[in-house]
Amino acid sequence: MTNDKKLFYEELNKLILDPKIHRLSDFPQHNGSNTLAHCVQVAKRSFELAELFGWDIDEKELARGAMLHDYYQYNIKEKGFSAYHHGTSHPLTAMRKAQEDFDLSDKELNIIRGHMWPLTFAHPPKSKEALLVCLADKDVAAKEFARPELRRARKIAGKGADKAVKLTGSGIKKARRVYHNLKEHNSK
Repeated sequence: MTNDKKLFYEELNKLILDPKIHRLSDFPQHNGSNTLAHCVQVAKRSFELAELFGWDIDEKELARGAMLHDYYQYNIKEKGFSAYHHGTSHPLTAMRKAQEDFDLSDKELNIIRGHMWPLTFAHPPKSKEALLVCLADKDVAAKEFARPELRRARKIAGKGADKAVKLTGSGIKKARRVYHNLKEHNSK
């Protein structure tokens, strides 16, 4: 079993270039990231996990659900939401906003609505694709939250920590590259 990587990345790139989705770059995410970069990393990680688990997936629905999972379009700090309130409410907000802008399948709706499970216990993932995005979101967010701790560790440990930071920071570097490539592409 091999999923069609080319099909997945074609859909992902089409979504990244969509002006409605590109607006996500205006909204901060975990520790210096933005929502667009976060969603791109979640999409890529979801596909990687599908390959790792040997799961046959719908590449287009996975890409679409992953890119829209945080389509809530607001700045959390400006809204004044607690982490718990945002965590439990943003999947529904993201799903409703995505429905306004895109024609979504039931599977894509569940990917968006179920990505914060088990926090949103009444809305579990109902497909492999939804479970993959749920898991990938937690993995990517954990790496994004760890970024300041990695910087602090580098200062404390000095040069000896550089190698460890480079290894754990590789996902962050990829997200930055994707974001900067997008900025260059869109400024042309």
